[in-house]
Amino acid sequence: MKITVVQPKYYAGENPDKTIAEFLMKKLNEVTEESLIVLPEYSNAGGLSEKEKELAALPRAKEMLDFASNTAKEKKAYVCINVIEKRDEKLKNSTYLFDKEGNKAFVYDKIHLPPSEVALGIERGEGECIVDLDGIRFAFMTCYDVYYNEQIEYIASKKPDIIVIPGYQRGERTDIILAQNKLTAFRCNAYIARSSFSMDDDNKGGNSMIVSPDGNILANLGKEVGSVSVDVDLSYKYMRPAGFGCGMVRNDDFINDGMCPQVFK
Repeated sequence: MKITVVQPKYYAGENPDKTIAEFLMKKLNEVTEESLIVLPEYSNAGGLSEKEKELAALPRAKEMLDFASNTAKEKKAYVCINVIEKRDEKLKNSTYLFDKEGNKAFVYDKIHLPPSEVALGIERGEGECIVDLDGIRFAFMTCYDVYYNEQIEYIASKKPDIIVIPGYQRGERTDIILAQNKLTAFRCNAYIARSSFSMDDDNKGGNSMIVSPDGNILANLGKEVGSVSVDVDLSYKYMRPAGFGCGMVRNDDFINDGMCPQVFK
C-alpha cells in the first residue's frame, strides 16, 4: 500500500479555514489508486482560534466529508479526514475513515480533549479506536491523544497494522513530536501515518510523517508544505531476540510478556 500524509501551512490570515480547506481538497485530488491518504486535524476549521469562528466553520464539515468520500470512491483509495462537527446534537472532534467505495467505514471521536476543546463544548469520545477493514487493522489517535499511554497501551493490545494520527500540535517541540511517534510505532509494532500543520518555526510543530513498526521514520515533511508518500508492506512486524541467544519474537509480545502492572498498584 502507498501511504500519503498531507501537511498544509498553518495560516492565520483572512479566512484561514477556507484557505486551508481548499489546499486539502487540492491534495485529495492528487491521491493515487490503492493508497491511503491522511489529512490533519480540523480540516474544516484550520487556523481559527476564536470560539465563534470555530462554530461558524461547522457547516464546512459536510463539504469536506463529501469531498473525501467522493475522492475515495473515484480513486479506489482509503481516505482519513478529521473535522469538528455537530453530530447527533453533540459537538465532536471526528476522524472519518472512508473505504474504497466511498462508504463511511469508521468514525473515531477524539478521547483526550485539551482545555480549548472543552471550552468549545466538544464532547469526548467513549467508543472504540480500532477497526478492521479489508484485512487491515486501523487504529486511531488524534493530536492530544498521543500524550496518554493508557490509549497507546490499549492500541498495542489490539495489534494494529497502522495507526492514523491527525494532528495540530502547533506549539509542541519538534523533538518531542519525533519521539512520540517513534516510540508509539515501536511499542505498538505498527506503522504510523501522522498529518499535521507546518509552522514558521524550525523548533515547533510540523513533522507530518510515516513511521515503520521498528520506529524508523520512513518519511518526514519537517516544516515543508505539501505531501509525502511511502510504499509499505502492512504485514511487516518488527522481530527481535527474546533474549540473548534466544529465538525471535514480535517486539510488542516481548514487551507484553515482561509487564508486571500489579507491582505498581
